[in-house]
Amino acid sequence: MGFFSSNSVPPSNVEPMQVNMNVNNLTKEEIALLINLIKQSTFQGENLESLYNLVLKLQNQYLSLDK
Repeated sequence: MGFFSSNSVPPSNVEPMQVNMNVNNLTKEEIALLINLIKQSTFQGENLESLYNLVLKLQNQYLSLDK
């Protein structure tokens, strides 16, 4: 069962929310933790290619933080 209203008016004074993309960036320590957790884990064969690509991205981001 849904809610229906024939009298709803969208607020006109609401500004769109701006998201700071830097908040979602991982720190070097967070990336190192994730890579170490992956290193200590066991994965099935069907996930290996996706995992490899993910770790490669994490490694590249980790290395770019040194620059």
